[in-house]
Amino acid sequence: MPEPERLRPDVSEQDQTFEPFATEVAYIRVNERLVGRVVKNLRGNTDINLLDIAAGTGLMTSLTWDRLKEEETHLKATLLDLDLPALKEARREVRADEADYIFASADHIPLRPGFDAAIFANSLHLLDETAKVMALDEVGRVLKPGGLLAINTTFYDGAYPEDSKPFYSRWIRRAIAELSRRLPNRTKSEKVQAMEFLPKETYIDLVSSAGFVIREIRERRVLLSQAAVRAISSYSEFAKGALHATDEDAEEAALALQVTVQQAFHDLKMKYLPRNWLEIIAVKA
Repeated sequence: MPEPERLRPDVSEQDQTFEPFATEVAYIRVNERLVGRVVKNLRGNTDINLLDIAAGTGLMTSLTWDRLKEEETHLKATLLDLDLPALKEARREVRADEADYIFASADHIPLRPGFDAAIFANSLHLLDETAKVMALDEVGRVLKPGGLLAINTTFYDGAYPEDSKPFYSRWIRRAIAELSRRLPNRTKSEKVQAMEFLPKETYIDLVSSAGFVIREIRERRVLLSQAAVRAISSYSEFAKGALHATDEDAEEAALALQVTVQQAFHDLKMKYLPRNWLEIIAVKA
C-alpha cells in the first residue's frame, strides 16, 4: 500500500491524542451501531466504495469490513485524515478488502465522485462553521446519486443527560482547582471549536442544506466507565475546551482532568457516566 499523500503540508503532523478514548469499549460499541445502520441501508450491494472521513487509525473502516464480510460484500475503502501518524497506524491495522490512505482535510477532498457511502464519525464538530458547510458540500460532490452519508457526534447540545450534570459540575470544579494549583498564573483561553455544542437541529439543517435527504436520526445513550472518562480527558481539544486552557497549557489541563475523575465518581457513588451520541443517516438527493 502506498504512503499517505501529503496534500496539505501546512498542517500539524502531531498525534491529536484522541486514540486512547477510541479504544474504549463504549466508544467502539456506539460506532458499531452507526456502522450497523450504514450496512443495513446498503444491503444488496455486492461492492461498496466507502469514504472514511477523519478516519484516524481506521476504526470505522474495520468495523464496516467486519459487518460486510458476513454478507460476502467487497469493501473498497478510502481513509482520509489530517493526522499523519494515525494514518500510518491505520496502514498497519485497518481491515478491508482494499484500502487507500489520503492525507487531506474534509473541506478539500482531493477525490473524484464515485463513492457509495461516506462515514463522517466523531469529527464534524471540530470544524468551524464555514468548514462544516464546505466539508458536507465536498462529501455530496464525491458521493454517487443516492449515496449514503453517516454522521455521529457526542459534542452537541443534548450530549449531557440530566442525570450526568451533577458529575460534570463537580468534576470540572475539582479540575479547575487542580489546574490552578499546577498553573497559578495561567491565562484562560477562548472556547475551542470542539466544545462548541451545536443544537441537534443545527446539524440536521447543515446536512439538509448540503443536498441530503435525512433518512434516520437517533440519540444513543452510552455509559462511560471511569477509564473511558479518563481517556477522553487526555484528548487535548476536550481538555482545552473543558477548562478554557491555552494550547501551551493543554497538557496540564488534561492531567488535571484525569487526576480528578476518580474522586468525582466516588463523591456521587457512580459506576458509569451517561452521555448521548447524535447519529444522522442521510442520502444524496
